[in-house]
Amino acid sequence: MTDKIGTLDKKLLGDTAWNYGAFAALAFSGIILNLFITVYFGTEALGQFNQIYAVYIVTAQLAVFGVHESVQKYVAEHADNTGFQRNLSNTAFVLAGVIGVTFAICIWLVADIIGNFIESESVGKGLVFVAPGLGLFAINKISLAVLNGQRRMKAFAIIQGLRMLSVLAFAFFTAYKGWPAYVIGASFSVAEIIILGPLLALVKPFRHSFNRWEDGALWIKRHLVFGAKALPNGFLAESYIRIDVLILAILVDDRAIGIYSFASMFIEGLYQVPVVIRTVINPVLVRLVAGKDKMALGRFSRRIMLLSVIIFIIVAALVHLIVPNLAPFFPQGLVLEAVPILTTLTLGLVIYAAFVPLDFIIMQAGHPGKQSILMTINILISVSLNFWLIPIFGIEGAAMATAFTFWVSSLTLNAGIWFWLGMPGGLFCGSTDKQ
Repeated sequence: MTDKIGTLDKKLLGDTAWNYGAFAALAFSGIILNLFITVYFGTEALGQFNQIYAVYIVTAQLAVFGVHESVQKYVAEHADNTGFQRNLSNTAFVLAGVIGVTFAICIWLVADIIGNFIESESVGKGLVFVAPGLGLFAINKISLAVLNGQRRMKAFAIIQGLRMLSVLAFAFFTAYKGWPAYVIGASFSVAEIIILGPLLALVKPFRHSFNRWEDGALWIKRHLVFGAKALPNGFLAESYIRIDVLILAILVDDRAIGIYSFASMFIEGLYQVPVVIRTVINPVLVRLVAGKDKMALGRFSRRIMLLSVIIFIIVAALVHLIVPNLAPFFPQGLVLEAVPILTTLTLGLVIYAAFVPLDFIIMQAGHPGKQSILMTINILISVSLNFWLIPIFGIEGAAMATAFTFWVSSLTLNAGIWFWLGMPGGLFCGSTDKQ
């Protein structure tokens, strides 16, 4: 059974292809969005938008409280038990609604405080528009987790593409109406409203009631425990790729952040290359780990690592060929100043790209707390290096800090798998065996 699961079968490759299609839509929309904001509103506006986006992404993880990780794991683990799936998903929607709305209210109340802290009134105003989207994000995240656990990856991909296209469309609408740039923050709320209906239609929550109310109470407790342990990982994983921008927001001006954000935009896109594979294989990892065949898990992991690196190198090469040719379309000097940042970050990510698809393997094995410990170590390294190097080298220091953190993260992940999952050699367990 594990051998059958641990293969690059037609469905897995097909799901990956669909999600790369969604990724292409995300990447294209992201490039157009950043280009549009820079050209129409200016480099400072781009810096402000990316700060709003960074805060939104980080706080969105608090709003969902890690419950989606519990849903994805248990739906995949109990793929053949509809009763389990019904109870665990229904309770998750209730929790997400309550927690999500609570955090939405909190962000709305402290938006001005955040703006004052980072000395950007526009960012504070933009966060007011972001707040409503946090509650809906939590609910939508649960729906996406159900689709992921059930390996309904075509629907998953289409919804993800629709979300980003909605953000882009609202940015154009903001310019058309002549509103200030910070109003683009509302695009995140609008996008969550747009995808809410299709997601609810696909997942059909509360179509059936709990088998017993005791079962509902049991799942609420299980989700909260798993979610609380997984929350640091989810919170830090989403902020991981944006830690440099968040620290730059404290230490440098909006223009410098705009330059760095331009390069970081492409890195976020490149980072998604292995993340797409991670999303597709997470439910497969759940079944492989449950099968307790470490050799099969190691073989499957190495195939995935090779696939991820090959795709990453191809995409990264294309990006580095295209970016310098974008100079005529952006304010003078922006691309020239951003290219060295992009190069440094790419060199850091090329090694980590092999490990990103297996990033959540410890959580898929049922150890969300240990997964969070691992991500906490990576974040502490990133924060320390950024605060050390940015005052010395400016935005170049942020790039160096992030690149080095990517390298270290590859080592910490492999070490965690080695010691916590009992796989000598980590992802290279059994690598000397015949494949």
